[in-house]
Amino acid sequence: MKWLVVAGGTGGHLIPGIAIAQELSNLKREVFFISGTRKIEEVILKNKPFKIYRIDVEGFIGRSFKEKLRAFIKMIKAIQISYKLIKKLDPNIIFATGGYISFPVIVAGKLLRKKTGLHEQNIEPGIANKILSYLVDKVFLSIKESEKYFPKKKIIFSGNPVRKELLEKYPREHSGKGLLILGGSLGARFINDLALKIVPTLLDEFKDLLIIHQTGLEDFERVKKEYKDLLNKKPFSYLKVFPFIENMGWAYSQVDLFLGRCGATTLAELFAVGVPAIFIPFPYAAKAHQEKNAKIVAEKGGAILILQKEATPSRVLNEIKSLFMEEKRLKIMSEIMKSFFVSNSEKTIITEMEKLIAYA
Repeated sequence: MKWLVVAGGTGGHLIPGIAIAQELSNLKREVFFISGTRKIEEVILKNKPFKIYRIDVEGFIGRSFKEKLRAFIKMIKAIQISYKLIKKLDPNIIFATGGYISFPVIVAGKLLRKKTGLHEQNIEPGIANKILSYLVDKVFLSIKESEKYFPKKKIIFSGNPVRKELLEKYPREHSGKGLLILGGSLGARFINDLALKIVPTLLDEFKDLLIIHQTGLEDFERVKKEYKDLLNKKPFSYLKVFPFIENMGWAYSQVDLFLGRCGATTLAELFAVGVPAIFIPFPYAAKAHQEKNAKIVAEKGGAILILQKEATPSRVLNEIKSLFMEEKRLKIMSEIMKSFFVSNSEKTIITEMEKLIAYA
């Protein structure tokens, strides 16, 4: 059985695709992967055990007329490239987890009459996934509340696949509390700036606190430079700064609380490991999907939601300090986060998609 997995743009799309591709490799399926050409895609897909192809595409939304025209031309070329590649690889199944790269590959796959599937990570899908849902054979959802956006007969609730290594438990390397600050795979300037203002106070007030901060590739040097005095003053073991964390299983094993954005893959990982969160959603996310993601979890009690316009250093500091001083509350929040987790998501997707071939 041959599979072609398609994902790109951000870690939110890539990581579920990688989880599925890795499970397929474990099941001895032949797997190919198509992604875009951004630096973050190269970093996340480095050293993966399957063949990777890259196709250049761009988004349309929020662009000037000239940029939209360029994106349209790239999209037409991408469909042509995808068509030739699919003919060459001849997969039985094409499965997309989102990003603009999904569009040309699914369109080309349907022209070649391949069985196709789509995975939606967020509560409210983007335009590309809404359109593609009418072309594919099956639509898999991470969150039940998003079913109203898709053709009902195609919907299967699978949850959001997470990488197996994420579920490994790593030894705790410190004796105190741990805080993970993360703005998503691309990083977030607002979160980084907020961290620079609150981290010195936190490390001063909590003597055995470990802070792990993922800055994103582009902002790493700036943030590390800003932390220079603090790193010289405080032992480096109490503050770990990375452009991108490859081993998230290790990172989650060290912490008791998460501070950052609320992308769908971040949510899925926090559910899997049961880490409570303070979410500051990206206010300009399409259809406000990050805020909607966070709201569902906050209403259940697993997280605290703070809108970016309200996320002052003093407000965020108070929330963090309050939670660190309430051990029982943190444990309750952790259990609520775990209650959202759907295990074996990738197996559900693989089984349902391969049924399409078996019954064809």
